[in-house]
Parts: sequence; structure tokens; C-alpha cells
Amino acid sequence: MNAELFRTTFDIPESKYKITYNEHLMFIGSCFSENIAGRMKSLKFNTLANPFGIMFNPLSIENCLRQVINGKLYKPEDLIEYNDKWLSLDHHGDFSDIDRQACLEKINMAVQDANTAIKDTSFVFITLGTSVVYFYNKTGLPAGNCHKIPANNFTPRRISLQETVNSLDNITRMISEANHNAHIIFTVSPIRHWKDGAVENQRSKSTLILAIDEICRKYGDKVGYFPAYEIMNDELRDYRFYAGDMLHPSATAVEYIWDIFKKTYVDASCHERIILTDKLNKALAHRFEHTPSATEKAKFDEYVDGLRKQLDSIQ
Repeated sequence: MNAELFRTTFDIPESKYKITYNEHLMFIGSCFSENIAGRMKSLKFNTLANPFGIMFNPLSIENCLRQVINGKLYKPEDLIEYNDKWLSLDHHGDFSDIDRQACLEKINMAVQDANTAIKDTSFVFITLGTSVVYFYNKTGLPAGNCHKIPANNFTPRRISLQETVNSLDNITRMISEANHNAHIIFTVSPIRHWKDGAVENQRSKSTLILAIDEICRKYGDKVGYFPAYEIMNDELRDYRFYAGDMLHPSATAVEYIWDIFKKTYVDASCHERIILTDKLNKALAHRFEHTPSATEKAKFDEYVDGLRKQLDSIQ
């Protein structure tokens, strides 16, 4: 019997809009977005990822894009102090700092870089993780990150389908007004939010999927959907494709989803350069198990130089 019969698969049509090395890319959202952006960066695509850090819910992503597009200058009063660090509830902990001014400088530099980048971006990939939003009690505003501040400072709520649709509509409209050439691709993170429980996770993910569908129907070719969640939960529905926590995809699963992403969005003209760049990255990351002999070192250097020359010849 054909081994393929032991799992379900489905066809994902290739995008008619393809990524080449001439395009600028932006990735915003959850860990999955960060992971794919990291792949694209390592392969030398012009990529900007998460100007506010990793985010999970639509309202926080909407807020991020609004501040980026408006070029917001964050001020001292926009920060709060907790556990001897200054932080922004709009941002991931990567921006926090014991020095208030240093925190502001990191935030405002990222806003400025993203404000410039989004005007030239050809593709904006947005990965949504959950429709559960944590609202900060003092302001009533959604928190992009709670920074381990005690839970009684926040009120969690799964936003409704209509609220989610409205948020994604605002996101799409803002990007389109800032850059009418940008293609917007939504996806739902394949990582389950288990702390909300199995049933609530499904409700949350379903809300996101239905809302994205409405936006895709409204905007047509302007907006696309990459089914990372469905690939993980239908094609790879075996725990051997999960990491040790049984929630995050394993390295094999990540590689599988990456291959489908590449086939869907990356132009075939880039494939040779991708292969060579990947080989060069692996070679440069190589560490000898022992001190190499002069001959071994020379052969290795020759191999690396050969890869670089091949890359130079096709760029």
C-alpha cells in the first residue's frame, strides 16, 4: 500500500504574485512569522520582522501597524516601570531596558525603520496566534505583551468575529493606503494556545480563520491566506511532528511548512541562489571537531570561496 495513503494532504495553489530577490518583505505577528522571517533573512532576502516584537492578537498587530504608518514618536509617559525595567505594553520584552531613554531609543528606531520599509514593501505577511486579547485595566487598551505583570492588572477577552473582521479590515486598509502595491498574506499560527484550554483554543483559532476568510473575499487578489495551521493539524497530525512540549512544531515540521511556503510564494528564479546561500550558511556555521590540518583548512576555504563565486555569478 502507498505510504501516502496513511495521511491526508491537500493542494495549496501557488500564488500568482511571487517573491524575488528584488522585493522587500515584512513579517508581523507570532513566533511562526518570526521563524519564516528568519529563514528569509538567512537567505539574504530584504526582510524586516516584527518592529514591535512578537505579537499574537489582531488588535495589537493593528496598533503596531497604525503607530508604524503614522510614525509615532514614543515618549517617556508611554512607558511603565516594572521589576526595575522600563517597558511598553505595546511591545515585546526585547525592547525593555533598565534605562528609560535606552528603551525609548530602541522603540523609536524600530518605528522609524518600519515606517520607511513599509512604503517599499512588496509583501506583508501577518501571522495571527489568538483572538484572546488582554486589556490593561488602567487604560482599557489591548496589551501586545503583559511582561509577566500580575494578571489582576489585565482583563482577558476573546474578541468577537465581527471585532476581528473589523481589525483585519483596518489592517488591510492602512497597509493599502500606505503602499498600494503591497500584497497582504494572512496566516494563523500552527502553535496551539494551550493555556486557554483545548476548546477555547479551537474557538479562538476558528474566529481568526473565519475573519481572514471574510477579508480575503472582500479584497480579492489584494489579500491572500497561507494555511500553516491546516498543514500542521491535518497533514502533520502526528505527535512525531511536535517538539518536546507537544505544542510547538518540531524541526521536521518547520522544514516541511517552510518548503510549502517557498513553493507557494518564492519565484523559481530564486531557487538556485537559495540553495547556494543555504550551503554557504551551513559551511560558515561549521565547526571542526579537531584542529584542522593545513590541507583540510585549505580545502574548506576553497569550498567556501567556490560557493561565494557561484553566488556572485548569479546575483
